[in-house]
Amino acid sequence: MSFYQNQDNARRKTGLLLFYFISAILLIIAAVNLSLYLVLILASEMNMPFWQWLQHPFCWGIAGATLAAIAVGSLMRLAQLSKGGVSVALMAGGTPLDSATKDPRERMLINVVEEMSIASGTSVPRLFIMRDEPGINAFVAGTDTSNTVLAVTQGSLEKLTRDELQGVIGHEFSHILNGDMKLNVRLIGILAGILFIGQIGEFLLRGQSHRHYYGRRSGKDGNQLIPLGLALMLIGYVGLFFGRLIKAAISRQREFLADASSVQFTRNPDGIASALYAIQHYSGNSLLMGAHAEDMNHMCFGETVKMQLSSMLATHPPIEDRIRAIDRGLLPRLKARFRKREELPHTAVDATAATGTPATAQAAAQNFAGNPTLHATPKAVKESIGAPSPEHYDYAQQLHQQIPHAINELAHSLDSADAVLYALLLLESPTLTSLPVALPQAALALREQLQQAGPQIRLPLLDICLATLKQAEPAQRNHIIKHAIDLIKLDRKVTLSEFVYCFLVQQNLSEIRRPARTIKRYQPLEPALATLFSALVQVSGDGKDRQRENFSNIMQYYSTTDYSSALGQPPSPKGLNQALQQLKRLAPLLKQPVVDACVDCILHDNKATLKEMELLRAICEALECPLPPILVHTG
Repeated sequence: MSFYQNQDNARRKTGLLLFYFISAILLIIAAVNLSLYLVLILASEMNMPFWQWLQHPFCWGIAGATLAAIAVGSLMRLAQLSKGGVSVALMAGGTPLDSATKDPRERMLINVVEEMSIASGTSVPRLFIMRDEPGINAFVAGTDTSNTVLAVTQGSLEKLTRDELQGVIGHEFSHILNGDMKLNVRLIGILAGILFIGQIGEFLLRGQSHRHYYGRRSGKDGNQLIPLGLALMLIGYVGLFFGRLIKAAISRQREFLADASSVQFTRNPDGIASALYAIQHYSGNSLLMGAHAEDMNHMCFGETVKMQLSSMLATHPPIEDRIRAIDRGLLPRLKARFRKREELPHTAVDATAATGTPATAQAAAQNFAGNPTLHATPKAVKESIGAPSPEHYDYAQQLHQQIPHAINELAHSLDSADAVLYALLLLESPTLTSLPVALPQAALALREQLQQAGPQIRLPLLDICLATLKQAEPAQRNHIIKHAIDLIKLDRKVTLSEFVYCFLVQQNLSEIRRPARTIKRYQPLEPALATLFSALVQVSGDGKDRQRENFSNIMQYYSTTDYSSALGQPPSPKGLNQALQQLKRLAPLLKQPVVDACVDCILHDNKATLKEMELLRAICEALECPLPPILVHTG
């Protein structure tokens, strides 16, 4: 199944979620009315048959109040989560990981995540550590790829080897690529309303206990709300049951898919299988200690809470079933391996584990000296979108090591990452020899070092800088966006590479906004399509006549209107910005032809420069259709 189909299936799961949610609401409303009816009968406050009660205005008022309470509970949680993945990580008790950390195991995590990001073509997620959680677990969260966070427990860092951690991270990246991440965040917010009724019952019981303790109310008046509170708490457990049932229906099979994707991605079934067995082996297992463990259950690597009726309500398949699905013969070997591990003393992380695979980096760097011509078929590139292979991961490990150590250190420091970002933008303006006072002058010297390092590291290095700068305060991020825009205008011309890089800066560092409604047809986006395609054909290096022919051939699939006037002059940065913002909103299956057309623009002759391919990757990242790096080297 393709990347686009997986994304579309995840979007359609939202409709299934709403069906389950509405069904649960109707049952809860019925249960609340039945409970209130019984309380009033037992209190001798009313004497009417139940069928008359169902027609009474008070019954409908209670139904409306129940519906309002559920809506309030869901809207409150959705508002809490509206700031993207960071709000979910903080709710789970996570603390931001300093990207400049010197701790070897934290460095290992950072390197594994960055390698995965390079290999898959996605933005580097912001990292959080759940310091108080001894179990082995992890999750990704976010409303889009620009505000994704990846959180791991302290137990994962302390107990997992690099290969095991790599398997867990590969599993979590699969949730990003398959579209599960957004659905999981919505699931937290929507199900919060179902549990809100039970929380009201707890509040009523605590209030009555408080009054009795201080002698403020006694006798019949003091006991009136106790049965109602107990009934609402019972209904809360009914809501909890339905919440777990919904999460199990949405999540369970997708865990098998994510496990398989991790194996396919890393080419190492032992890694994720060993991480799964570690959950079962260590006493800490995967359970979370925080107050929101129940909320997080469906989105974590392993179960976060113990529950009855696990065959029906568990959001994850049993550990041994997941291991057998990876390789039926692994389980006995894992048992023997972990017995031996217990006999060995705990050792520190070695340099190889902390930095990635050894050797080959210099050889790979030589293959990309200058800006070579790369040969690849459009078909192969299209099929790789959202589907990174083990070869992509091997390449990403090598490419990660090509980033000069000194520049890599600067990119991970909040004090200097902005200078590296400006240096990347300056590569398109080689004639500039001075900068405004407000900008760090070190960017000019860094530009010279980056020119020598080669073009292949530019997009990965930009993503690393952006992941670091997400830790900055909003005011500082806004200044960086403004300086980046001003910088690309200094030489009075804006190249397409400059614009797309600047767009990624804005997309990743701007304040998080509520996701816009998905667009399900091309007609309202015809001008945006014309703007994007005209920009791409104009940088292809072809003559005017060939550009006009290519543009007409592409646009005929989207519109009968003549947009050839778009080729008269290069698109403005503002126009391109608006075009990408609009095209990002397309439904997944409608994005596929657009991305395919972008690939055809760059690879119409089956070859492109590395710079053009990195530009294509940046456009795909802006449209949230991650393109792994091209694997064919020189031509």
